[in-house]
Amino acid sequence: MAPAPDWPALASGLAADAAVSALGTTMRAAGSEAAFRAVDLASVVDFAAAARRAGARHMVTVSSVGADASSANFYLRIKGEMERALEDLGFERLDILRPGLLRGERGAERRLGERVGIAISPVVNLFLRGRWDRFAAIDADLVAATIAACLGQGEAGIFRHHNREIRRLAAGF
Repeated sequence: MAPAPDWPALASGLAADAAVSALGTTMRAAGSEAAFRAVDLASVVDFAAAARRAGARHMVTVSSVGADASSANFYLRIKGEMERALEDLGFERLDILRPGLLRGERGAERRLGERVGIAISPVVNLFLRGRWDRFAAIDADLVAATIAACLGQGEAGIFRHHNREIRRLAAGF
C-alpha cells in the first residue's frame, strides 16, 4: 500500500471554500485493519483538517449506512469515528452521505459478496421500504449528484443524508 499523502503540504498555499472526500478502501485492498484505518479514518481526517486550515468552511464526505463510532463491527466503527472526527474540525457545514451498497462501475476490485449483493439488489430493494430504505443499494451516480447538490447548500450545521435524502437531493441537482 502506498504511503499516505502529506495533505498539509499538498494544501499549502491553497484557498479552499469547500472540500469533498469519497476516499475509502476495502479490507481486501488494505490488507489489514491498521491499513484500512489509515485510509478510511486517518487519510480522510488528515485531508479534511488540511482543507480546514486552507480555509474550507464546508465539507462533504461519503460514509456508510450504519456508521457508528461505538459499533462492534470494525467497518462501521471506523466510519463512525471518521464522522465524529470531522465534526470536531469545526466546519460551518458538514454533509455526511450514508448510502447503502453502492452500485456502479468499479472494475474487478469488488468482492464476491458485493457482486452478489448488486446482482440481487433490484429484488431486495423492493422489500426495503420505509425505515429500511436506508439499507437499499443505490447508484453511485446519485451519490455523486448529491455531493454536487450539497456544495450548493448554504445552511450551517451537520447534515446526515441517507438514501431517501440522497435521491431527493440528486433529483434537484
